[in-house]
Amino acid sequence: MDFMLVNREQREQKMLAWAYVGLWVFVTAFLWAPSRDGLEGIYALAVFIPLLLVLPWRKPDLQEYGGWFTGIALAYAGWSLLSGFWGGDVGYLFLQWLILAIWLAGVAWVLQKKSMDWDIFLRWFVLIGAVTALVNIAVFYWSHPLAARMEGITIARAPTLVGQVYGAVVLIGILLSWRTDCFKCALGLSLACIPALAALGLSQSRGPLLSLVLVLFIGLLWLRPGWKILLVQVCAALLGVLVIALVFPLDQLLLGRGASFRDQIWLDVIQQMQANPALFLWGTGMSEATDIQTSIGEYHHAHNAWLDIAYRTGVIGASLAMIHLGLLLWSARRYLQLAPLTLWLIYGCGCLFVDSRSLFWEIDVKWLLYWIPAGLLAASLMPRKTLPVRTRLNG
Repeated sequence: MDFMLVNREQREQKMLAWAYVGLWVFVTAFLWAPSRDGLEGIYALAVFIPLLLVLPWRKPDLQEYGGWFTGIALAYAGWSLLSGFWGGDVGYLFLQWLILAIWLAGVAWVLQKKSMDWDIFLRWFVLIGAVTALVNIAVFYWSHPLAARMEGITIARAPTLVGQVYGAVVLIGILLSWRTDCFKCALGLSLACIPALAALGLSQSRGPLLSLVLVLFIGLLWLRPGWKILLVQVCAALLGVLVIALVFPLDQLLLGRGASFRDQIWLDVIQQMQANPALFLWGTGMSEATDIQTSIGEYHHAHNAWLDIAYRTGVIGASLAMIHLGLLLWSARRYLQLAPLTLWLIYGCGCLFVDSRSLFWEIDVKWLLYWIPAGLLAASLMPRKTLPVRTRLNG
């Protein structure tokens, strides 16, 4: 019995070390993975396999696995899975539920056992984002005019996805610059944001840009950064706006595309739900085939994650999703040290308000906007049972 216990503990330690490194690799892979299939493969090798070899064989402990944050998230995902019975695709959805469950419970367990220096982790995220932004810009504009909307060569292919990913990089970089007392460090982080900010601007994606501005305003009120770095950043931003105004026609850039038919899509989806009480209550059901019929054509999703959730899983699914988000934000409101993760999640929700399908889906950019910060924030909010936390963000 003692021998078996030692073997189990040794296996857990090895898998813990594997998953800890894998966590770094997986989160940063959203910046460099060449495709969604490639990202899923990275997740499987770096996170899913080591945690699958540990978590099912341990005595369940809700506190070690993310507490009620994980419980409610998986309740929402479970209802989405259940809706597959009338949506017509249960097998595919069960795999997605398992992938999400391993991520949420696994990241909480890993950070319970091994603390992470979040400042270092997020700085590496910003630096890798800067490098990949430069590569994306160089590759795309080698064969396209400067006025073209930038498309990516990684998992973020469409211009909107490019804007969402690099908007997150800019947000994290600026928040880190506001948190440090070292002016030179803050200036270096600000400079590292420039390539990502350029990628965001060249994508001409208004949703991520608006979400970034609003969340930075919230962060400004919450973090109250030093006036020196703030002055430098404001001057740089004004200079950037001036350059953009000289290169691009701002009236066309901001208003020429209108709402991109989103208002009509939203209206049609809401009218369909109003016309069918059953659809309003439990939705059309989740399925791998996600097309929505509207008066202006067929679309893959409602271009609003929250509306898409309501359409596919009804008010039940939407309520569970909102409870999960509300519980996370309410629990994190008093933790100034958790501001980067909290604001990252809020930024993601802003982006998802004008794009994307249901939150419960396969791994793609939407994960970087919601499930990655949600999982990391939930893990950071849980009290550690081992050594005291050495980092400002995870304790």
